[in-house]
Amino acid sequence: MSIIEVRNLTKQYGAKTVLDGISFEIPAGETVAVVGPNGTGKTTLLEILMTVRKPNGGTVTVLGRNAGEQKAVDEIRARIGVMLQEGGMYSFIKLKEALDLFASFYSVSREKIARLVEYFELQPYLNTKYEKLSGGWKQRFLLAIAFLHDPDLVFLDEPTTGLDPKATQLVWEKIRGGVQKDKTILLSTHSMEEVDKFCDRVIVLCGGKIAANGSPRSIKEALGADYFSDAYFRLVEGGERL
Repeated sequence: MSIIEVRNLTKQYGAKTVLDGISFEIPAGETVAVVGPNGTGKTTLLEILMTVRKPNGGTVTVLGRNAGEQKAVDEIRARIGVMLQEGGMYSFIKLKEALDLFASFYSVSREKIARLVEYFELQPYLNTKYEKLSGGWKQRFLLAIAFLHDPDLVFLDEPTTGLDPKATQLVWEKIRGGVQKDKTILLSTHSMEEVDKFCDRVIVLCGGKIAANGSPRSIKEALGADYFSDAYFRLVEGGERL
């Protein structure tokens, strides 16, 4: 079953074409990275899939609903979780207050909140203001908010930016752990090492087109590369396509 189906998707900003007739599918349960040079349309693509931006052409189906139909937008948004790079969180809000606020949007039970707090180990920080958290704990808390209403599809925008290797590993343990079971994860990242270690599939965007779409291993094998970073640079700098 495909959670996302994209057919001939195009997006222009004035005279500039950012996405040029791309097509792909994402099966249920996969962790998928979207990578590419700055300005190649990664964020635009995610925003279209999240229903916050409209394409100029093509069709986008998310969770079995046509994202181009306004009546489907609310249903799609109710079933997705989002973690933005900038955070999107009030600086002075306490974690407990934020959890209660976001839970009220989706009628999340106290029991579910408690399980999430336990899973993300947030108990010692519930009365701490968001701005007082370290970078790693901010990311962990934002993940908890993204997973709060048990979404079927989760979007993560640069989930480990600025974190040290230990904090990055801990964040990925939470993404890939029990709370992630049966969920589809779609993320943007600049870390080719994370793609290699944690992702089932990677979509490489370059020049508005898809340069490669497959498992990191299959892409490396096709290009004769030992590391995904080597394969990536051959795709985006050498102009190769798979």
